[in-house]
Amino acid sequence: MRKFRLKDLPLSRQILILFMILTSVLGIGLGVGYPLAVKQYLVSNTYALLEDEFYTLSEHITFNENNELLPVPAAAPYFLQLLLSRYEYSFDMIVYAENGKELGSRSTERIPFSDSRELFARAAAHPNSQLQHGTLERGDENYLFVSKRMDYHGFPYYMVLFSKEQELNQINSILTRQFLLVFSLLLLVSWLLAIWFSGYLSKPLRSLEELCKKIARRQFDISLTMDRGDEIGQLARSFDSMKNQLKEYDESQGYFIQNISHELKTPIMAIQGYTQGLLEGVFTGPQAEKGLAIIMEESKRLEKVVGQLLYLTKIESFSQMVQIDKVDLAEMMHLLKQRLSVLNQNVEWELNLPSELIVEADGEQLSTAFVNIMENQLRYAKSRLMITGRMIGQNAVISIANDGPPIEEALLPNLFQRFRKGKSGKHGLGLAIARAVFEAHKGTIVARNDPDGPCFSMTIPIDFKG
Repeated sequence: MRKFRLKDLPLSRQILILFMILTSVLGIGLGVGYPLAVKQYLVSNTYALLEDEFYTLSEHITFNENNELLPVPAAAPYFLQLLLSRYEYSFDMIVYAENGKELGSRSTERIPFSDSRELFARAAAHPNSQLQHGTLERGDENYLFVSKRMDYHGFPYYMVLFSKEQELNQINSILTRQFLLVFSLLLLVSWLLAIWFSGYLSKPLRSLEELCKKIARRQFDISLTMDRGDEIGQLARSFDSMKNQLKEYDESQGYFIQNISHELKTPIMAIQGYTQGLLEGVFTGPQAEKGLAIIMEESKRLEKVVGQLLYLTKIESFSQMVQIDKVDLAEMMHLLKQRLSVLNQNVEWELNLPSELIVEADGEQLSTAFVNIMENQLRYAKSRLMITGRMIGQNAVISIANDGPPIEEALLPNLFQRFRKGKSGKHGLGLAIARAVFEAHKGTIVARNDPDGPCFSMTIPIDFKG
């Protein structure tokens, strides 16, 4: 049986489940912690209110000639009376003589005699100079009280102001129910929003999935752009860029098949034709020797095309197998000049290079790439071939230009693809090999039409990073 994993679910379901778990944990924590916090808050504030009420009532305590307590007015503010009456909450008061006799009280409900005696005992046991805060636990009913020994014109007495904890629990219960009701409504609304939000996020991803399936079926004429500035929009734009590159690659592969078929078909047909003619005796004497020469020439041409294809495939597929060493590009340019200047003796070479231009690279591969570019340039140059080199930052930059006709604008974007060649081109593989070599070295090659003529610019990192 397959183990359940959250990441195997759809993204919208993951978002919804995680959000529900988070809000549920938050709700449980609040459900447990809120009543405790409210209870502590009510107890603390009850003592503060009892103390304030104690000092207010103490100013209105009076006795008759028989030391009996006269009626005490309600001293609490009107808004507090309304608030407390709503929750059935009250402050009760009992005044005791020094011997424990009850002199009078103000209470909503008579408390048991034993509770009254215990309150007096607590009050009498406390130092005279301080206001006492205390709790009296009596089974079903607990009391929060404040007390102090007072004096009325030489007549000592104890005043105890108390509140029943049960009333606090009732208030706590009411507030907790109200809070949980509001929280439950908010939780329900948030879950509905989470359901909508998960769908809002997953819908464009599902759209991308469908579009990617179309791309897998080579349906490239679709748009992957989305009117979004977030990460999903960036992902869609990245997919769109990938789609365009796949489309170009697919087209280039088709173009490659067409051209290689043509490049290989021509020499093969020539070889077959002359071989058949020799076998059937059509060519004799000098014609036979000419046929054999053509067969040899076409076979060499075929061998060169196949060799270049194998070399290009090797560079593109196994670029990590390059042999790295210190290479002086300035010295390489001078050696290539001596080697290639005989190809077109009407062209003057102009070299503008530093004394040394050292990089970490595969010298054999770079030499092959530069030879292909220079042969291309010499083929179209009228009278000059200019080579410049310089160091820019952590890169060596070599530019090779000639004064020949400009490169066709329609050809420029695809100049370095296989079998893309101009009118005087040979096999259309030389520049593709050059591009593969520079890319294997994490460099670049670009072609442009300058005012003086076509120019190829190559960038090679000083330190090999392949």
